[in-house]
Amino acid sequence: MAPTLPSLDVRRLRSYVLRLPLFTRIILIVIAIFWILELQQVWNVVQWGALIPKEINLATMYRLNTYPLIHRGFLHAFFNTLALIPLLERFESEHGTLLTGAMFVGPLSTLPAAAYLLIERGIFRQNAEILGASIWVFVLLGVEGIKTFKSNPYFSYDKSISPRLEARG
Repeated sequence: MAPTLPSLDVRRLRSYVLRLPLFTRIILIVIAIFWILELQQVWNVVQWGALIPKEINLATMYRLNTYPLIHRGFLHAFFNTLALIPLLERFESEHGTLLTGAMFVGPLSTLPAAAYLLIERGIFRQNAEILGASIWVFVLLGVEGIKTFKSNPYFSYDKSISPRLEARG
């Protein structure tokens, strides 16, 4: 008998989405709303919310928080959301909804944006726009990496897996 791929069970997907913590669900909904708003031609959502270095001034500081919510097309939004949701769910389950909301609306959006603006304006002198939730994915992967390092600070290879590298530990 040939192996079969498991079919998509809508009930399990619905159950998973309904069990997501509150802030994670809100972010999922807001990303979807901004993607839907990108479909219309009256208002350019990407131009409005993307982090564009030469357009940042006191009147456009909202861009420091909006750029992770706006994506360039369906695939960009889909894959960013697919990578973000499990990591954000785990972070929110460990730290709570209020702290997660405060961190992601505050320093976990604005500090990477400020670093990008300093590098882009100061060193490269370019005007490349950035957008998408991948910044949050990389921040959360860094959090997971630090947690893994704290629980297991030694990283070693088994000699049978990689004969060129020596096993340590």
